[in-house]
Amino acid sequence: MPSVKKNMRRNQEKILFILMGLIIIGLIVSGYFLFVRKILPEFSTETNSATVTNTITEIPTTAKTAESPINEFIPQEDAYDLKVYFAIKGTDKLGAEQRRVRKRNMLIAQARQIIETVLEGPVNGTFYQCIPAGTKLRGLFFDSGTFIVDLTHEFTKINNLGASEQLLAVYSLINSLTELDPKTKVRFLINGTELIGEEGHLDMSISMTRYEELIKQ
Repeated sequence: MPSVKKNMRRNQEKILFILMGLIIIGLIVSGYFLFVRKILPEFSTETNSATVTNTITEIPTTAKTAESPINEFIPQEDAYDLKVYFAIKGTDKLGAEQRRVRKRNMLIAQARQIIETVLEGPVNGTFYQCIPAGTKLRGLFFDSGTFIVDLTHEFTKINNLGASEQLLAVYSLINSLTELDPKTKVRFLINGTELIGEEGHLDMSISMTRYEELIKQ
């Protein structure tokens, strides 16, 4: 009799051990699928958004808020002095204007901030905006050391400008953008389409580099 009870107890222990093993396996499998389906994609998304690579990266534009960034209050610890270039009145030169903006950590975000600041126009009466009115940033890309700036069709009106004004309009963007790195190049798109080199006074179909001689020292 004691032997029978002992065997029953052993069988119960075996069954309990098997059940515990199945529960543990179930928890491991459930944890794996939770990690793969939920945690890993979110981690990958956050990691990709925080990394600047040399592959083409598009930053879509967003609508401006009712409050102009020029008048935005920025705490000292979040502020950054941005250098952008505008045409100087009465000359064929570009001049630097310092603008207090909110800090951006990512390279592409900084580049977008620069372009949008130039498109807003100068606040200093010494300068004037020679980029056609209504020009907006549609998208911004970075590929192998080249910023690709996609603007709206209003920018094509630079072809109606004189040679000097067209030069100032284009290089107010290029020289401002290359403040991030003088070695980078800039190429323009209009509504996602490459420009034709024969139009206007500049060959806008190629990637262009910084033009220091155009800046008034």
